Amino acid sequence: MRGEESALPPRDRGPVRRFVRNYVDARRSIGEFFLPIVMLVLFLTVIPIAWVQFASVMLMYSALLFSVVDGIFLTRKIKKEVARRFPNEPTKGLGMYGWLRSTQIRRLRAPQPQVKAGEQI
Repeated sequence: MRGEESALPPRDRGPVRRFVRNYVDARRSIGEFFLPIVMLVLFLTVIPIAWVQFASVMLMYSALLFSVVDGIFLTRKIKKEVARRFPNEPTKGLGMYGWLRSTQIRRLRAPQPQVKAGEQI
């Protein structure tokens, strides 16, 4: 959980994967707020007012759309930055690895974030 290389599963090992984790952890994304937004929507849809229910569902779909669009841009940025910093390393699967990490709640990410949000990588 602390990010020690020897204790990580094979999918998380290596300097490239560490860079991707740090790159994702150094920024905020809408994806990490998606689960709390869904929980809020669940509570709001119980309210028997039609416009509140509609607005809450639209909030959820908007967050989902923004999360997907953010993931597409994040994937492109990760691949570009990895190709620049690690020229001989393959980039296959790194974009999805980064995007899936960005959709997890920051506190629940494994291994734990090594950098604070807003830090320069």
